[in-house]
Amino acid sequence: MKTTTNTKLQLVKDVQRDFEARRLARKSYELQWQLNIDFLQGRQNNQISNLGAVVPTGRQYYWQRNEVYNHLGTVVESRLAKLVSDREQIYVIPLTPTEKDKKCASLCEKIVKSAFKKSDIRALADTANAWSEMTGTAFYKVTWNQNGGKNVGEINGTPVFEGDISISVASPFEIYPDTLTASNINDCSIIHARPYSVDAVKKIWGESVAGANIEIHDFNRTGVHGFATISDAVMVIERYRDGELTIVAGDKLLYSGRYETMPFIRQTSEALPGSFFGRSVIERAIPVQRAYNAVKNRKTEFMNRMACGVLAVEDGSVDLEALENDGLAPGTIVTYTKGATPPKFLDAGVIPTELAREEERLLTELATITGGSDIARGDFSAVSGVALEIMVNQDKLRIQRAISSAQNARVAVAQRVLQLYKKHATAGRLDRLAMGKVVEIFSWTADDITSDEVISAPVSEAI
Repeated sequence: MKTTTNTKLQLVKDVQRDFEARRLARKSYELQWQLNIDFLQGRQNNQISNLGAVVPTGRQYYWQRNEVYNHLGTVVESRLAKLVSDREQIYVIPLTPTEKDKKCASLCEKIVKSAFKKSDIRALADTANAWSEMTGTAFYKVTWNQNGGKNVGEINGTPVFEGDISISVASPFEIYPDTLTASNINDCSIIHARPYSVDAVKKIWGESVAGANIEIHDFNRTGVHGFATISDAVMVIERYRDGELTIVAGDKLLYSGRYETMPFIRQTSEALPGSFFGRSVIERAIPVQRAYNAVKNRKTEFMNRMACGVLAVEDGSVDLEALENDGLAPGTIVTYTKGATPPKFLDAGVIPTELAREEERLLTELATITGGSDIARGDFSAVSGVALEIMVNQDKLRIQRAISSAQNARVAVAQRVLQLYKKHATAGRLDRLAMGKVVEIFSWTADDITSDEVISAPVSEAI
């Protein structure tokens, strides 16, 4: 028993050391994600400091304008709208061309649609799309929940459930690979770490753990240094490595056992060869957005000089303190020393046309490099319908990689659903599927799942 206890403690310490090493290795990615989210939410005066933190930058002079003109948020909203509008239909390919396998494939489609409906896949897809656009990567997690589904009875007073699929979305902040250069999610081990309350740990795993204050990322920046604190919580670390799943919370080993397939499915905004995490379009748009803010602020400062003026006065001729505090309001009586030169405004000139041209050029560049341009910005009254349709298609092609990645991720989720049902749904089941105003009730067993070959196609294209 002592040996078993020591082995557990060693395993817990090994997982914790592994987690800490992966966390430090991933730090630079994490800072970039924080900066991306800050820019999306309008905190565009922030930057990554040499001390490894995202901090705001101040003004060089007190009179400088430091306003934010957040066109990047509109661009991302446009991209997300295009991802949502690109709906697809899930199809299961029969194992053989026989009528029996065709009927089984049709039944598998209903099984997937029912599972997606119960899991609210549309809301999950919206969340995954948002994480993918903000950080470059999102993850679906598909597992089997033994306590899910319908209650089928009790054993010694404990309720027994038939079990069901569990589909969730994990942000990249929760995912820690052992190598950052793996292009395939199955080529590395993964740690999934996120905070749980001590009550949740007790309810899920039946273990009592000591709670503490856990820092989490606060994207609204309400806490100190961009972090918020969860009290009476613990970080639960799930490590998937070489077919072994180890779950640790604090100094307790919650679970240790085998797993067959990695439960995570990756979605990227822009996949990079030799990189586990994808890249967000926000990352390459940040310099353009900074330049746009600078141009707009310099233009505003120029207009302020033209409107308020820059006053030249002879030394000792006027009350400088009164002028500095009140300026020259309409109707102001200025008293100056007899024989001195009266105060006068310096010629502020006119706003350079280069500022206006640079402002428009930066907007165009921002739309071009992000693929999130909105053609409604332009005047297309003299453009034919055919030409306008071509422009819309070209605009959509700019984010085709993100659309394809999202579709492929949902197809992989559907395949994993069928595989888990095939393995765990041993008894017959009764499910329901709402199709328009009609609700269909259907029964099935694991033997009906003869194929997990799933494809997707646009709703308008029937196969």
